Formats: sequence, C-alpha cells, structure tokens
Amino acid sequence: MTDIENLEHLIFRIFSLKKSIKNKVNTNSCISPLNGENPNLFARNFIARLERLAKKFKGDTACLNDIAERVKNIGEAKNSGWAGPYSELVALDFYSQFSEFFNLSYINQLPIKNHASSIPALNGQREIIDIDLCLHLRHDNIFTDVKSFNCIHQNILDEVIEAVEEYSLFTLGKSVMIGVDNLSSLDYTEVKSHLGFEKRSIYYELTNAVSENMRIFQYESKSGIVFTFRIEYSDTISTIKEYSPFAMAEAYKYKFLDYGSKLLDTEYSVITMVRNPWFNEETVDFGDFNNIFYRSLARRTFIELNRIKDDAAFFSSTYTNKKIKVRDVAQNLAGIIFIDDESPSESDEAQLYSAYVYLNPNYKNKKALTIRTLEKYFRNERERQIKDFDDFKWDNY
Repeated sequence: MTDIENLEHLIFRIFSLKKSIKNKVNTNSCISPLNGENPNLFARNFIARLERLAKKFKGDTACLNDIAERVKNIGEAKNSGWAGPYSELVALDFYSQFSEFFNLSYINQLPIKNHASSIPALNGQREIIDIDLCLHLRHDNIFTDVKSFNCIHQNILDEVIEAVEEYSLFTLGKSVMIGVDNLSSLDYTEVKSHLGFEKRSIYYELTNAVSENMRIFQYESKSGIVFTFRIEYSDTISTIKEYSPFAMAEAYKYKFLDYGSKLLDTEYSVITMVRNPWFNEETVDFGDFNNIFYRSLARRTFIELNRIKDDAAFFSSTYTNKKIKVRDVAQNLAGIIFIDDESPSESDEAQLYSAYVYLNPNYKNKKALTIRTLEKYFRNERERQIKDFDDFKWDNY
C-alpha cells in the first residue's frame, strides 16, 4: 500500500468520506510516517487529532468534509507544501479544546461588499474574504486565518538543493548532502522578493561546486545576501547556526503585511501562526527562545510598524493600492496567536501544543482586545498550554 492509498483509507475510516488523490505514488514527510504497522509518535498524534475533530464536529457535514479535504491536501503536497493544510488542522484542534466557552466555525466566506473599508476591499479584492476560523464569543466574533510558520529561506532553497543532490548522484555518481549556514537573521522581505528568481543561478553554481569536489561554497545574491553552502560527500551534514530571537524578529518584522487580504474592518481579525519542527527548524524551542522571539516579533508588528507611513506595496507584492500604508495594515490586525505543535515528540495530549497570545494595543476598528477581556474564554484544564498572554499595555511607546 502506498502512502497515498494509506491516507485515503485513513480518511474513510475516520470520516466515512471517500477522497481520491490522483498521484498514488506521491509522498512527503507528513504522510510517510503514517504508513506502517507500528505507528510512531507523530503518526499516533496525527491520527488522534483527526479522531478528535471527527468527534467534535460530528453531525456538521460541511465542516467534516472541509476537514477531510485538508487531509487530502496534505497528501497532494510535495516537499514542505503539506505545512499549510496541516496547520489548519492543528489550529482547529487547539481552539476546539476551549470551545465549551465559544462556538467555533470553519470555513468562513464573507462577502466583501459587507466590508467595503477593509484592507482587501481597498486593495481591489472582489467577491469574498476567505477566513479559516471564527471564534464566536459572547459579545464579539474573532476571525482568524491560519498560516504555517515555515522558513521561507529554506523553502526556496530546498528545491534547489534536492535537484543538485539528484544531479550529483545520477550524473556524477556522487552521494552528497548540502546544507546552508545561518538563515535565521536574513531579512524576510529581501529573501522573498529576490531569492526566488535566482534559483536557476544557484543550481548551476552549486552543480559546478559539486563537480569540483568543493566542501564550502558561497553564493552572493543580486541583493547582496551571502549564502554559505556546506557540501558533504557522505550521509551526514553539519552546518553552522547562530540563533538570536531578537535578530529573527527584526528579520521577520514585515512578514504579517503578507496577510492583509485576511483583515476585516468591522470584526476582530487575528492571524494564527502554527510552527512544527518538521517544517520550521529556525525556531529552536530551547529555553525561552520561542517565547522571546514571538513576543518580540508581535511587538514590532503592533508598535514599530504602527509608526511606518511608507507604502505597504514597498514591502509586500500583495498590494496594488499604494494608498495602503504599512501602519494601516498593522492597525487592522487585532492580534497574533502562535501555536507550537509538538506532535513529533510529545506523548501527553494535554501538552501537545504551546500557545503564545499577543494582542494589538493600536488596533483601530474597535476597542482593542485585552488580556482581561479574552483570557476567560481559555479557562479549563488545557489552559496550561498557553505559555504567554500579553496585550502590550505597558510596552506601547
């Protein structure tokens, strides 16, 4: 049975829905561990998550179909492309733990005509605003779209490195492994804007380096970023990684501009970021690293970007209306919730997730959310998963 066939059987067993995936030989690092007689810890957590969701939304045919479709999407993905649909399932499972205090809906399609002054409407978006989840609180709705917190630098380079390793094996007869030093503090905007266009150039220069048996090769991008590639002619690779949570926050401070299409004008808009070590090796979860990084990144997004009057289009290609400023986007974002998924290593379901909740004191559309108004909705035996909760009341300067 292929990994895809196993996934199709899994979907039918849990949801009683038939989902067919065309490429029966596709695989990736998410579905491969699911296909075995003795499931590993990640597989057990993955399957248990689906069973919880099937039980939680039993009777909601549309929702169960959407969930099953996301599982199907995971199977269709190549490389780290599974991170997106997987992250939606993680977020849905996390919020479901607290849904005794609020109703939860998944998927939400909002007519854009009802949100005429929203960022997506001003940017020329038509028909609908598609948002993954809505937390229906007692007096308010919180709409949150879910994103995977993956390493954009590694996503771009993985495809190139895989192609070079295949070239080396099948053309040169050499088994090599290639790694890259220090990606964590590289500027997100620079990498996203330029590196993707240089993949072919990197490929050719790396194949030449492998042909000449080089062990260290440096590539300088057109924007001046220098990447140090380490090449090992064996089955192990060691790269140099120097991590600073503050340097990473500086590098990623414009990241949330990319999500302006998910921001509403009359309802609270929150972005949920899901991190799993299998699709993000940048955050190291050592000591308080992730907490410091997430808090610093949220603070820069809410407070530093609030002071920037430059065009958002200068930092993100998603904007066509140059009247939309960086500060406009920042002020329309009510909060950011980071969720660390520990499925590969955690056997205790009650500690499967670590969440970090940050609220924007400069949110402009309604009264800004605060710890006091929100924390009561996350009070039960699973609340210990929330590791940090801050509304920056004393940091807004």
